[in-house]
Amino acid sequence: MQTMVGERFTEPTNWTELGEEPLVTHQRTSPTKNDKLVIFVHGLGGSRYGNSTTWGRFPQFLFEDMPDVDVGMYQYRTLFGRLRITRSVALEKEAQVFADLVRDPLRGYKSVVLIGHSMGGLLCKALIQRLLEAGSRNAVSRIGGLILMATPQLGVLRIPAFLSFLSYDARALRAHGELVTRINRTFEDRVALDEGVFTLRKVTIPTWAVEGVYDLWVDPLSSGIGLASSRRKVVRGSHTSIVKPADKQADAYSWVRERVYIAMQRFKYDVFIAAAMAGHEGDAEYQQSRSEVLALIDTLKTKCNCKSVFYAGSTITSKAEFEPEALALVSDLQAMRESRSFILYYPTKLPSSALYEAGWALILGKPSIYIVRDKAGLPFLLNDASQAFLERRVRVFECPDINRALAEVSSYGGDLFSYAENAGD
Repeated sequence: MQTMVGERFTEPTNWTELGEEPLVTHQRTSPTKNDKLVIFVHGLGGSRYGNSTTWGRFPQFLFEDMPDVDVGMYQYRTLFGRLRITRSVALEKEAQVFADLVRDPLRGYKSVVLIGHSMGGLLCKALIQRLLEAGSRNAVSRIGGLILMATPQLGVLRIPAFLSFLSYDARALRAHGELVTRINRTFEDRVALDEGVFTLRKVTIPTWAVEGVYDLWVDPLSSGIGLASSRRKVVRGSHTSIVKPADKQADAYSWVRERVYIAMQRFKYDVFIAAAMAGHEGDAEYQQSRSEVLALIDTLKTKCNCKSVFYAGSTITSKAEFEPEALALVSDLQAMRESRSFILYYPTKLPSSALYEAGWALILGKPSIYIVRDKAGLPFLLNDASQAFLERRVRVFECPDINRALAEVSSYGGDLFSYAENAGD
């Protein structure tokens, strides 16, 4: 992986020598200050740079319009690039290379949005399938969105079936072929495509599609399969022109830019903290609990790379300032939906809506940590939740006091909410 550093998006002067570098990232500083990345993936016969670049000024426009986002350019061999037979691999193998990049070198990014054109969209979906099949839950959780531009999700009817025996590209693009069938079944079973969906059964990856009304290669059913009409954008343009915006007012560019923003802003908070509030007998008891939670928030921000934390008591200094219970519950649940992860701070056994919120966090599939003095103080179902998920979705920290809790949280650093990726972890 190569990195370009600069305030402007510029192509590497030696881009023709970077054929064996699958990914080049463009960032403004080194090391980057951003935790979000957009990766562009070209299609059949495409190129990330040069006069014949697939994307025109699309990456440049996005780099200029979204200063808190880095831009990556992915390159792989297709069409005439496959004439070097010893360097030519099937799309499934390329997906493995791509998946390993997302899992390891790019793990510093909290959100990665993939934008794929044509066969590049299939490669993006194959990458996600590969991560799911490998049990790489942490990497999958960092896929913030998927934008498919003129992507034949069901394959291309115009490609004769017999060519699939002669060409890796034709095999990947074969209509209803083995690869596209396997990818689509995985998505149907394991991926929710709408950012408003939260479920234990599926990973949520917001997905959209752009279709060119003059596209002679990809039919509308193939390009938009599985997506509601509100998640599909039909624009004037051909198979190749829709990814080369003339300016920032171009329909395809402005729509994609808005979708990238939606994907990147899906989580307003890194962590939601639930703690007893009204259950405390008096202000002194509440204020002691609040000071401990505020210390926890400071530790999360300084030691665990959690930049934004929601805690309902952040601005409430006394019990007299509490909101009506029903109103507070509605606002808290909305904040939880907008949070990546969940912490229950429950050092003392008390009647509290925080336990109810812990149950909702499980329903919404949030990685959760319960901080308690004694596990026996938890309701049975919450106590047992840490054993219910092989990927360690829930962990319980037994800590005798707040200082021990802060030390335990600090010890994990940025991996505090990482999933275990095999049963032995």
